[in-house]
Amino acid sequence: MMFLLHLIIILFVYISPFIFDWRLILILIALYYLQLWFFGNCILTIKQFKETVRDTSFYSYALNKFGFYPDKKTVRIIVDYYVPWAILVVAFVWQIVLGHHAVLKF
Repeated sequence: MMFLLHLIIILFVYISPFIFDWRLILILIALYYLQLWFFGNCILTIKQFKETVRDTSFYSYALNKFGFYPDKKTVRIIVDYYVPWAILVVAFVWQIVLGHHAVLKF
């Protein structure tokens, strides 16, 4: 059940540039980093994997299930530092450069 909830939220994050105003996405990125700072990890990951030390991520777990075994640290770096900003760039290009409107505006 926790896996499915995690998956749904992650999929929702990936379609967020087409739903949320880019400024709201920027706020959500800040909240994500606050969560990492305050809890030390994603709260769903903590609950799902019962970790006290930040090791496993949902992404590395899912990739392992599909037979891929990437370095966990590399996966965390990509997920924490590249993916959020890539999503923001996509939202900005979609909304500002291409002129499409977000469903939920800020």
